[in-house]
Amino acid sequence: MNHRSYLALAIPLTISTITTPLLGAVDTAVVGQLPDPAYLGGVAIGTIVFNTLYWLFGFLRVSTSGFAAQALGANDEREGKFAFIRPFILALVVGISFIWLQGPIERVALTLMDPDADVRVFAAEYLGIRIWGIPFTLMNYVILGWLMGMAKIKVSLLLQVLMNLMNILLALVFVHVFAMGVSGVA
Repeated sequence: MNHRSYLALAIPLTISTITTPLLGAVDTAVVGQLPDPAYLGGVAIGTIVFNTLYWLFGFLRVSTSGFAAQALGANDEREGKFAFIRPFILALVVGISFIWLQGPIERVALTLMDPDADVRVFAAEYLGIRIWGIPFTLMNYVILGWLMGMAKIKVSLLLQVLMNLMNILLALVFVHVFAMGVSGVA
């Protein structure tokens, strides 16, 4: 592998990796324009919780990428499929488990952070809505990791950029057009 091919893989991979925390930053920026700072506090707490959960399961993307790359390098199509299927099922099961455990997760998070009552309401609202997206986010980690491992870095980056643009647009529309507040960014 020469420098050019290394950079062709590394740069899109790096950009793709830094986009996950960007989603929380966009939510914070959109809600920061609302009149009550409690909105911002609620979204900030929710963003911390979800960024932590997503960070804990970042191995789904990295390990999927590694196993897919091994299969690609070995020209093993069957193992390439399993490199996708196994972590995809794990992501689905873990994601559904988080939905099932949303009550305890919310209680622990809000107890540890101990926000004011009005911030607590908005944090609970954000957590209660956004938790339904965890299975899809974790499955997306697997999809992106598999694409990267199969050396389809540009497809992976394009998918990530499109999702981020859609998130920004929908957050703006739901908050500013439909006046949904915290629910709109969640």
